[in-house]
Amino acid sequence: MAFARRLAILPGGLGGLGSSIGQKLRSEGATLAILHAPFESARRDELLASGYSNDDTNIHTYECDITDPSSVRSAFSSLEKEQLGAGLFPSILINTAGYVSLSDLHLTPPSETIKHLNTNVLGPMLCSQAFANLYFAASDAASASASLSAENKNENGVPPGRIVTLASKAAHVALHRHGAYCASKAAVLGLTRCMASEWGPKGITANTVSPTVAWTDLGRKAWGEERVKEELLRSIPTGKAALPEEVADAVVFLCRDSSGMINGADIRVDGGYTIR
Repeated sequence: MAFARRLAILPGGLGGLGSSIGQKLRSEGATLAILHAPFESARRDELLASGYSNDDTNIHTYECDITDPSSVRSAFSSLEKEQLGAGLFPSILINTAGYVSLSDLHLTPPSETIKHLNTNVLGPMLCSQAFANLYFAASDAASASASLSAENKNENGVPPGRIVTLASKAAHVALHRHGAYCASKAAVLGLTRCMASEWGPKGITANTVSPTVAWTDLGRKAWGEERVKEELLRSIPTGKAALPEEVADAVVFLCRDSSGMINGADIRVDGGYTIR
């Protein structure tokens, strides 16, 4: 299996696109370390069961406020002790956690702008930094080890590192009442290019996936009313919203060993919305 003995870390991996991506990775052998927000703790079991079909095999969860450096350090320290000790290699990070609220730009409260930037930019940066340092340390420790199977090695002797962050069509175009969200998702593209440039030589590629509206439970709730749905679909050349598995397929593609020359790129899973 493509990701056997590899650890995939998913901030925001409970529910929605996060669980769709997690399911795809796990189906190809990855063990999942899901970081969930403190406000999700009371519903952790419920979200885990619904997102992963009551099968928590090879899934481990950690409470983590991705906007708090100490919380991120604590979560990564815990998963390092528990998962790397079990012989797994920290190969994949998928930044799926995000935040959005709508308001007219001239009325957007500073607190909402800060919440967008903290969750959508600072969070992925803190998690990516923690992952990179974990990967570098594991690479140094494993570089001389003969325990990794030949098919799971890259030319440097260790599995490649992969960071994929969910951006959005909002990173590319102006959306009314989404000013803070558009700004935060555009920032994710710049952050990812810097990670790709600095960490590419050290074995980690970094890319983004930019979906249009994805037909998750949240997407259906926000866009499911017939008039709203029809207006949305008219704006997308393919005439449909993105299915969660379509977004997940793009993310998993970027995680493959064979995708190592894709670095600092963005895949738009938007049906052509942003070409108009």
